[in-house]
This record gives sequence, C-alpha cells and structure tokens, in this order.
Amino acid sequence: MDREVQKIIIRAREDVYGYLNGSNISNILGEGYDFSELREYSYGDDIKHISWISTAKLGKPYVKKMYEERDLNIVVASLIDGRFIVGDKLETISYIAGVLGYSSHLLNSILYPILISKEDRFYEPTKDMKLIDRYIEDIYSSNLLGSSLDYSKISTKLLNRVYKKSLIFILGDFLDPIDLSILSQKHEVIAIIVRDRFEDNPTPILNSELIDPRTNRAVNQTLTKRAIAEYKKRLKEHDNRLFFHLDSNNIKYTKIYSIDEVIKKLEGLFFLKY
Repeated sequence: MDREVQKIIIRAREDVYGYLNGSNISNILGEGYDFSELREYSYGDDIKHISWISTAKLGKPYVKKMYEERDLNIVVASLIDGRFIVGDKLETISYIAGVLGYSSHLLNSILYPILISKEDRFYEPTKDMKLIDRYIEDIYSSNLLGSSLDYSKISTKLLNRVYKKSLIFILGDFLDPIDLSILSQKHEVIAIIVRDRFEDNPTPILNSELIDPRTNRAVNQTLTKRAIAEYKKRLKEHDNRLFFHLDSNNIKYTKIYSIDEVIKKLEGLFFLKY
C-alpha cells in the first residue's frame, strides 16, 4: 500500500475513533437519524407532514412519513475524474470517504461504497473495515488523467444499484450540471462538494500552458484578469443553480477545500434537522 494512502487511512481512523468516538459521531451519521418515506396523502394524515415540493411536482398531495432507523444503510459514492488531479482534491475526497466509512463502522451500520470514475466500482455492502481501507486506496490510486464523467447519468447509476432506502453521501466537485431530484425522493441525499481553492479563485498565470486534465490537451487560453473575471462569473452562476437545485430538493450540502476542514464541515451539516 502506498505510504500516502496509509497516512490518509491512519488519520481518518484516528479522527473517527478518537475525536468522533462517542456522542459526536451522531452529528455525522446520526444514530436515530430521521429518514422519510414519500407516499400519497391519505385521509387522517397530519398536514404538517405534506411535502409541498413533491406535491407541486407530482400534481397531488404527498406526505413524508418520518421514522427512526437504527441500523442505517449508508452509501458513500465518490465521483472522480481528471479534475481531481488538481491540488489536493484526490487526497481530500479519499479522506472524506474514509471518515464516512469508519464512522459507519463505528455505528455498526451497513456501508455501501461506490466509486464512479473511468471504471465504475460497486462494492458489496459491508461492515468490514478492510473493505473501507481498500475503498480509500482505490480512490487515491485511480488513474484519472484524461478521464471525464457524465454527470447526467449519476442518479440513474445510483438508483439502479441502491434498492433499500439509504442515507447517500455523494462526493464530487459538482462542476457539471447534475439532477438529483428523483434520487432524493427515494433516499436521503447529502452532497459534499470537494474543490481546490484555485478552482474557485484562480489567479493570473502568464506564459504558462494550461492543460485540461479531463482530456489531457492544451487549453487555448491564458489566465488573464479578464478571462478569470469571466470564469468566476460563470462559476458563480453555475454554483447558484446547483445550490438552488439542492435546496429545492431538501438536499443538505457543504463545500470542502482541504482535509483540515472535513470534520467541522461534516458536523455542521447535522446541527439543524430538516
């Protein structure tokens, strides 16, 4: 096993079984986390449970039935392509996958690791820590240069593989449009946006050749102030559409730039319930 992978595994284990061991773990994977089951409104249902978003979309009233699930099904789906060779993104997403995986192990929950990349990998549902180690290693050691993902197919891939109602963490940079509306009707979905700070806030680079890591080809543009201003404008518009989509479908989300932010950002997701 690569030394860098070992460092990620050791740190993730120490953070979960050290800092998170105890009551704090419930803030990330929530023992007793409230799931909801969507079904048509029936006479006698409490109107407070009506899902107005689903009702508007489907044209008739639907309610979310809340219940407590002790033995959670937890899906960690990592979406990686050539853009993850930028900065420390691959290291960060590997660590996040480890924290979520070991947290599920600590809670004795069923973990379903999924890696969507150049070659998709759907692992068997597990409570085995060794498989979590392998999942982290597979993410970190992926050969990503020249690879790209079709985000329009992500929801279908997950729906075709995850049958039982689950808590699904989707890890990716979300730099392409994605529709999670149908997936979020069947499952509880959490989006974890992994970016490099340079992607969100690039600085001018003169006399340098830019390479698109998804195609491994030169980009016919330099990072001038004008080009950066236009890039930031388009990225902000994209992210505003993404956040609106996630909010509209009751999908919690956070954006993470480095390993040092992970624990606090994940905990922050669960201080407020839906």
